[in-house]
Amino acid sequence: MKILKMVLLLVLLPTALLASDLKGNWVLEKSEIDYKVTHPLHHVVGKSTQARGKGYCTSTQGKFIVAVPVKSFDSGDGNRDTHMLQITRGADNPLIAVNVQFSAPVEKAFPKEISANLEIQFAGKTVKYPKVKLGMVPLEAGRVQITAVVPLSLKAFDITPPSLLGVPIEDAVPVQLEMTWKKQ
Repeated sequence: MKILKMVLLLVLLPTALLASDLKGNWVLEKSEIDYKVTHPLHHVVGKSTQARGKGYCTSTQGKFIVAVPVKSFDSGDGNRDTHMLQITRGADNPLIAVNVQFSAPVEKAFPKEISANLEIQFAGKTVKYPKVKLGMVPLEAGRVQITAVVPLSLKAFDITPPSLLGVPIEDAVPVQLEMTWKKQ
């Protein structure tokens, strides 16, 4: 019986500590953002680890901003990355900015998932993505890992999908986020 109580304490204590500790200011500690481009002849993944962000949570809501330089994405092909900068108007709009807002009671239990409204500024356009699911995993006290997939559409940002051999890439470019946030 003592062993069962100790196991329960070890499992539930970190969650209880984090649940009471979500309120406050947060800073993005580490991130990996991947975009995936699909073409009938190949698939491409571009990655960036240079996002910066900050935000805050109250007992009922959260507001965050994340920014990543367009030129920081690396697909493993310098020519492709230069072309990506051109078609996304990266010289005129060097940052992708994402405003994140959610309403969720965070006082009593640590949520495993929340639904957030995103407003993405990219390539000179602003597009809203409502109700994007954000997965949340508590780490050691004062840190949380956030994961999500944003269903980005090139046409929504007035970006003409580039083509290879006369065949354009798919309009849908899912963006996968994996971030670690730290309480300040």
